[in-house]
Amino acid sequence: MVPVSGASAGGKRGQKMFHIIYNLINSANCSGMAPEPADGGGFTNATLPDGMAMPGFYIIVNTLTNNRYIGISGNIRERFKTRLATVTEMGFNAAVMRAIGVTWGRVQALDSDRDQVLELPTGPVWNPINHGAVIPPGDDSTFKLTLDGVDINLERLLIRFVLIQLGAGGTVSNNQMAATPYVNPTQNTIRVWLGWDGMGGLFDPGWQRADWLPGDDGAW
Repeated sequence: MVPVSGASAGGKRGQKMFHIIYNLINSANCSGMAPEPADGGGFTNATLPDGMAMPGFYIIVNTLTNNRYIGISGNIRERFKTRLATVTEMGFNAAVMRAIGVTWGRVQALDSDRDQVLELPTGPVWNPINHGAVIPPGDDSTFKLTLDGVDINLERLLIRFVLIQLGAGGTVSNNQMAATPYVNPTQNTIRVWLGWDGMGGLFDPGWQRADWLPGDDGAW
């Protein structure tokens, strides 16, 4: 994550433009995942951020190491529940976990004319539905989207966007999908949008966008 939003210029290929919008506008820091020692031994109950019981995408940002992890899940809350024991067993306290933020949400896709302008939103909540034809989302079990008759791997695209286009530096620990460039397999430019919230005060809410051009030259 970076604390400000930005934009990149669009390409000229193709007759239309797809928009893939990652609305990751739910967020928190992870301090509640570290239980406190209780009187007489044991620990208090760990807690997860509210609103995680949904399918979608999430980004974990460790501000101590400047590392990001991008994930998908059919139930984000259940995915994070599996990590609670690890937090305790590895001895991470609330101060450490407070420096780790997570932002999560769903993806939208639109098919619009190239001349139609979609501006960066002014706040963390943005609904671009009226700007073009909504493309049905991919199956939440696969997190893929079909454009121009070919599948887009939405997880891989988000990983490459964060690594190549976000401009935040640091590392991404999704090694397999982060290792090789991703070529836009369609015949049209895809404008990718990422919105995030403040993650419990770690960042300013913001949006970033970049144009993913078709062909090898436009690979991320």
